[in-house]
This record gives sequence, C-alpha cells and structure tokens, in this order.
Amino acid sequence: MSTSVTSFVPIAMIVIGGVLYHVSQKSTPRGVDPFFSLAISFGLAAVACVAIYFVRGGAAGQMKVVNWTAIGLALSVVAIESGYLIAYRAGFRINLTSLACNTAIAVALIFIGTLLYSERLAPRNIAGAVLCLIGLTLLR
Repeated sequence: MSTSVTSFVPIAMIVIGGVLYHVSQKSTPRGVDPFFSLAISFGLAAVACVAIYFVRGGAAGQMKVVNWTAIGLALSVVAIESGYLIAYRAGFRINLTSLACNTAIAVALIFIGTLLYSERLAPRNIAGAVLCLIGLTLLR
C-alpha cells in the first residue's frame, strides 16, 4: 500500500463521506418516509455520478461491460441506507451503531477475503479480529 499524500485522498473521502452520511441519516426528519427520502438521495447521487462520469471523459458503450456486480451493489446500498435510517429512527445511537456494524462487517470480510480471494491472514490479523469481537461485546 502506498503512503504518498495522494493515497490518503480516498481515505479522507471515505471518512468525510462517512461522517456526513451518518449525520444526515440521524438527522433525517421522522415525518418523511425513509424510502422516499432514500429515493431522493439515490436520484441525486445517480445524477452526480453520471455527471462526474462524463466530465472525466466517459464514453458510451459502458453498458456492455457492466455485470451482476452493479445489481449487487444497488441491493447492498438499499440495505445499508435503509438499515441505518430505520435503526436511527428506532433509537440506535449514532456514536455506537456505525462502530458495531463496521466491526461486524470487518470480521465477516476477513473470512470472505481468505476464502474467496485467497488473501493471507496473519496471526496479528486474527488477533485484531478477536479484539474487534471483544470490543463489540464491550459495546453492549
């Protein structure tokens, strides 16, 4: 993994986007239907992505190379977005919900990375996963 300044740009995007994401989800008015709110958000996100695609010089013909992953990502986005919105409306805390969910996801991805993608799993990775699981139990 590169450690140049530009390699931190995507990490900064994820962190800043993640903070904005959770604050926006937690602050969504209770009176609006969660799926209508998400439809507005997804529509705006789609317009932004298409605009960025064309500004970057995107060309027609991309539909030929899109596969099942676009559908999988769409389903996961709906599940994640609606899951957080419904959890926050049910009273889940913003300061723990993301941590608990992301820890559970990270532990699951350790196994998926090892089994499906032949990624190495070092003893310190296993120790880290165990610490994450201990942390999850401490959050309860």
